[in-house]
Formats: sequence, structure tokens, C-alpha cells
Amino acid sequence: MKKRPHNKIFTGLAILTLVSALLTILPYPAASKANLLGYRSLCAFVPISTLILLGVAGFVRIFRDTQYRSTKSGDE
Repeated sequence: MKKRPHNKIFTGLAILTLVSALLTILPYPAASKANLLGYRSLCAFVPISTLILLGVAGFVRIFRDTQYRSTKSGDE
């Protein structure tokens, strides 16, 4: 079965948010203030922002799988 173009878009969006979540925890010495974990990183709201982005990535992935399943069953 051929993949639909929107599946690639949702997969790309999930990967983008996952990479963004990982980037938030990287140390960044030039940051203006320390995050909630006590070190300077790219994002000052590290544990919260990382969890939110991981949740969004998971939601997009589940949504993509749900859409793929519904189009797959409709093609039969």
C-alpha cells in the first residue's frame, strides 16, 4: 500500500518536535539564567518544556497512526 503524503507530514512534525525537546536540555553557558534543574540550557523551563514537547510529539504520532489506520481500513 502506498503511503499518503499527510503521513509524511505528520511523521516530520513528530520528529521536529522530538528534536526540539532534545535541544531544550542541551547545556548553553551563555543563557541568561539557570533552568529549574540548576544549569544553564537553551531553554529556561527545561523539565516542563521538554515534557510538553515530548507529549506533543507523542500526540502527533498517535494521531498519524490513527489516521493511517482509518485510511487503510477505508481502502479495502
